[in-house]
Amino acid sequence: MSVPVFCSYIRRKDMDSVLNCLVTDSIGPGEYLERFQKASRETLGFDYGFAVRSPYIALGLALDAAGLQPGDAVAVSALSPAYYANAIRERGLELVLVDTAPDSAAPSEETLSAAIQAAEKKPRAVVLFEALGVMPDPEALRGLGLQIIEDISQSLGAVRGEAKAGSIGQLAVLGLESGSLVTSGGGAILFAAQRRDAQVLRNMAEGVLPELKMTDYNAALGLAQLKDLEASIAKRRELYTLFSQSLARTRHGLLSQPGEGEPAYWAFPVLLDSGMKDVRAYAKKKEIDTELAFEGSLVGKGLVPENACPNARSLLLRAILFPLHQRIGLQGAQKISRVLATLP
Repeated sequence: MSVPVFCSYIRRKDMDSVLNCLVTDSIGPGEYLERFQKASRETLGFDYGFAVRSPYIALGLALDAAGLQPGDAVAVSALSPAYYANAIRERGLELVLVDTAPDSAAPSEETLSAAIQAAEKKPRAVVLFEALGVMPDPEALRGLGLQIIEDISQSLGAVRGEAKAGSIGQLAVLGLESGSLVTSGGGAILFAAQRRDAQVLRNMAEGVLPELKMTDYNAALGLAQLKDLEASIAKRRELYTLFSQSLARTRHGLLSQPGEGEPAYWAFPVLLDSGMKDVRAYAKKKEIDTELAFEGSLVGKGLVPENACPNARSLLLRAILFPLHQRIGLQGAQKISRVLATLP
């Protein structure tokens, strides 16, 4: 049986939480949602946050909370999820595409400055998608004077310098879709770290329609998984270290975070020095699944002009994901290590 790149790793005790919710005959937004929101704020260190049914909804609400008006420009990395384009444009906002550093999934001070200078209209905000758990330089971003909405869906648990994921922006979005470090089976939480921004979200939350809020059913699953977050990160860190040592025997590289700190352990991202097709075929033959790292991104979906963002385009063709999740046992870990150490 092949080892999948992502796994829901939903345990029996997680399902017990969901079943207890079902027994209450209340699976719409209610008690479990309130408990999940409170627990997530306390666990992750935010002043306030509320959960909705998708990252798309959360991003749209974050743009509204930032006070952006039709005609304003918003900067985003070319490696951001493709749905960013619709969420931004449906509000009448203009999209400013930002390239990444050559060997990093994160925008650099140079690529951000170049995108801002080349834009017809200076952005008022940047939506910072921290792809593959790689955080950018916090100081470079803060020096731009822009509002920052930080998407920590793949970077939960990452640290760069003294900044942890979610602390750079005024607002933060945490996606809880399948494959996330914490999953609720779908949905997202919109957070604010500071009291001033938290009050904006509190006022906004009162007007969010029930049909847009996360259900108790999903919140019950998220609540159960949140309790084991530290253990989950520790397990993934252990596997990440093992796999990194194996990959070091090859000519391929690890797409990692520059500077001091620690990346998140959302998946194991390999930066290839040879053909993608051959590597994927070899891994599949050895019963290890792989995925293209940026297939679902703006550049991956053809939403970036051909001559724009060359570094992101290069990463699209070279970055591949290997499994990194709690369901990988000793045998699976050994199998993945052998494959990584012998990649063609």
